[in-house]
Amino acid sequence: MSKTILSLETSSNICGVSIIKGGDILNIMEESCIREHNEKIPEFIKLVFEGCDKTMDNIDAVALSIGPGSFTGLRIGLGFAKGLAYSRGLPIIPIPTLLSLAFSLKEYLPKNGIFYSHSNKVFYQEFDWHNGVPKEISEAETGDIDYYLNNKDIGFQANCKSIIKKDLKIIEAVPSSASIGQLATIFFQDWLINNPYDLVPNYIAPFKLKSSV
Repeated sequence: MSKTILSLETSSNICGVSIIKGGDILNIMEESCIREHNEKIPEFIKLVFEGCDKTMDNIDAVALSIGPGSFTGLRIGLGFAKGLAYSRGLPIIPIPTLLSLAFSLKEYLPKNGIFYSHSNKVFYQEFDWHNGVPKEISEAETGDIDYYLNNKDIGFQANCKSIIKKDLKIIEAVPSSASIGQLATIFFQDWLINNPYDLVPNYIAPFKLKSSV
């Protein structure tokens, strides 16, 4: 039986919610926003259900982008996913963010990609492909964008236009809840977490809290 998945994307300035059934997009709401994910997600969830014949009673799992990505965005996304999962007794399916970005460009089969982190830093990861599905062959890492541009043939970039100094034409990937939900459909049995109490975002980059003293 085809699974119906509520999918969330909050790893960047994109806030996205979609309902995916058997890999097909039943409805989707996505919008570029800055520091508004907390306000947008409840509204988008309401709208995607209103736009199709599904309710939370039809949902088999909640999928979300687990990182790397925006520190605040990832926390908000996981907080909502856990709230929905706990209240409805649903499992969570965490999807690696860079893997979902690669999957969104499956017609190109990118072997690697970069995703903006902060300052001149990017997240980087490498992939292999089998039957149109990407597989992680390296851990996601973070480093200076110039290092990767100088030493790698980059398959895609996401949110990196403003820090790419060279005149390079790199395919752009856009974070989307659709890619998250479709990968969750493919890896439903393998990545499903029935008791996600200890699930945390994959932040990668170290974060330091400034002292108020």
